[in-house]
Order: sequence, then C-alpha cells, then structure tokens
Amino acid sequence: MQDQQTPPVTLHAQNTLAWADRLRNAATLLVIAIHVSSPIAHGYSNFDTWHWWAGNWWDALGRPAVNLFVMLSGFLLLGKDYPTGNFLRKRFVRVLIPSLFWMALYLLYMHIAKNDPATIGQALVKIVRGPVHYHLWFIYLILGLYLTYPLLRPWVRQAKDADFWYFFIVCALGTWLYKILATFFGIRIGLYWEPFTNQLGHFVLGYYLGVKVLAGETSPVPGIAPWRLNRRQMVALAWALIVGGTVTTAVGGYWHSTANGAFQPYFYDYLTPNVTLSAAGWLLLARHSWNTRPLLEIETEFAAASFGIYLAHVFVIDWWGQCGYWHSKVHAAKGVPILIGLVTLFSFTAVQFIRALPFGKKIT
Repeated sequence: MQDQQTPPVTLHAQNTLAWADRLRNAATLLVIAIHVSSPIAHGYSNFDTWHWWAGNWWDALGRPAVNLFVMLSGFLLLGKDYPTGNFLRKRFVRVLIPSLFWMALYLLYMHIAKNDPATIGQALVKIVRGPVHYHLWFIYLILGLYLTYPLLRPWVRQAKDADFWYFFIVCALGTWLYKILATFFGIRIGLYWEPFTNQLGHFVLGYYLGVKVLAGETSPVPGIAPWRLNRRQMVALAWALIVGGTVTTAVGGYWHSTANGAFQPYFYDYLTPNVTLSAAGWLLLARHSWNTRPLLEIETEFAAASFGIYLAHVFVIDWWGQCGYWHSKVHAAKGVPILIGLVTLFSFTAVQFIRALPFGKKIT
C-alpha cells in the first residue's frame, strides 16, 4: 500500500510490475469492503437472513486485504538491498509523517464527538499504545515488519525452496494450529515461537510468490525453482484458492456463530488458513494474469493514493453514516456495494485534492 519503490530490475523488470499496482488497488477496495460490510456481518445476531448474508459475503471477500498489503510490501522490499540505516530512515519517515497527521485528526475528531481523549496527555498515550482508530493498527504492524527487513533480506537472498517451506510450515504451526487449538479445543501451546507468529509469514510469502516463475521460465533467483504449473493451470489454482477461501470464511463464520448463538470472529481472522490461502490466490492471479496491458493513468493515480485512501476512508464512512445513508436505510445486498463505491470515490477524490496541495503528498 505504501511501498511505491520498485525492486531491482535484476529480479523483476520494471515493466512487469503493473500487476503489483493493480493488486494494491484491489486490496484497497477490499479494505473498504470490510469496513462497510463488517458492521452487518459482526453486529447482527440473526444469521438466517438475506440481510446478514449480503454483508457476510462482502466481509468474507474483503478479508485477504491486509494480508495482501503485507505480502506486496514483502515482495517489493525483500527483493532489493538497502543499507539498514537508509532503509529504516526512509521507510519510517514515509509512514510516520502521514500516519501521525491522520492520527491527530482522528484524535481531534474523537475528542469533539466523545471527549475521548480528554487531554493531550491521553492522546499521546493512545498514539504510543495504539491504535488511535480501529483501522490504524496496520501502521504499528507495518513499522514492526520494517524492523525485520535487515534480518530477513540476507536470509531470503541465499534461501532455497526447502528453506522457505520450512519457514512457512513453522509459521503455519505458530498461527493456524495455535488458533485452531485455542479456539475449538481450549488448548494453549506453551512453546515460545513469537518470530513465527502474526504477519511475518505473509511478509516473506509475498516475496516468494512474487519471484517464483512458471514452468519453463528462467528463475531470477537461483535458489527458487520454477513452479511445475503453466500459466493456465496457475490461474485456475489462483481462482480455486480465492473462491475456496472466501466460501470457507463466509460459511465457516456462519457455522461457528450459529453453533455458539453469537457472532464468532475466528474464520474472519487474518491469520487463518482460509484467509491466507485466499490472499495467496489473489497474489498469484495478479502475478500471472494482470500484466496483459499497461496501466491506465487512473490505475497509476489510484495506486499512488492508496495509502492516503486507507488513512482517510473511515472519515468518509462516518460522514455517510452521519448523512443517514447506512445499512439501516436499504437492504445490504444493494446498500453495501453502493456504499463501497461511494466511499471509494469520495476518498480517492479527497486524497487527490490533498495531494495537489503543497506538501499534500507528504501526508498521503
């Protein structure tokens, strides 16, 4: 989302990265879909209604969005060598300046609306503890991942397929297995394996899937062998992962919630097999089928504005709610896609206006 630099041409020719911008744009839309539809999917207690299912399908479809942003960051960053100090300085400045600006706006908004925070001291504590607003937790995540870059980059440069798969298997155990045992069986694993939990696996997975080529192509990375699948087979696999992951999220969430008599968040978690596999499907689909034409100007502008849209779109959602146009006004089957379109359009327009101002690009 915020990583606009391209990897070195030794790994990825610059004219082959249209898919990355298109995937970033798709992920931005999916984030907005989550925030528009999740109040229905997570907030309504009657799961056997068309209204709930309409929100649930959109929520399930959008769930891979955060993973996609992390995976794109891994692909774009781990493929290039940066001096540690230079990398951390540029990355933190690129993220912190706009993030702190928008955090201040959200804090002021909440102070006016709810008197929380009531003082500047409380506001500073919120910034440190995080997140200031519900969607801004991603800022703390991505900054933490940036700190791992100087350690991961030397490893991915010399790692072979078997090394990557060992890493992914341990990450799956530390996230998928841990959550399954804790959620469904009440079993807690005492093993300390923090390095393999949370989003670090997606960070590396994005690089791996991004550089791994199709059967018959020459791999740009000596240790990573080509897939055994051709383009048509890979696209079919990608769609299978997207559809399978989305259906599992929606149907699994329904089953788990109805079985417990209240909404259960497990299947909607970003660190579940269904959401990870769906995200992998989206990346593979983009990587191997979204380079058939050059980027349109609107696609390039939308990709450049994606970070600003992420930061600003919740203001737009709240504004539409204050205007009275929300889920209660129309059926979700019609209201959710309309709201997704309106929030996207207004957010993009607002960010484009801000970016046209002096220093506007610094805060978006």
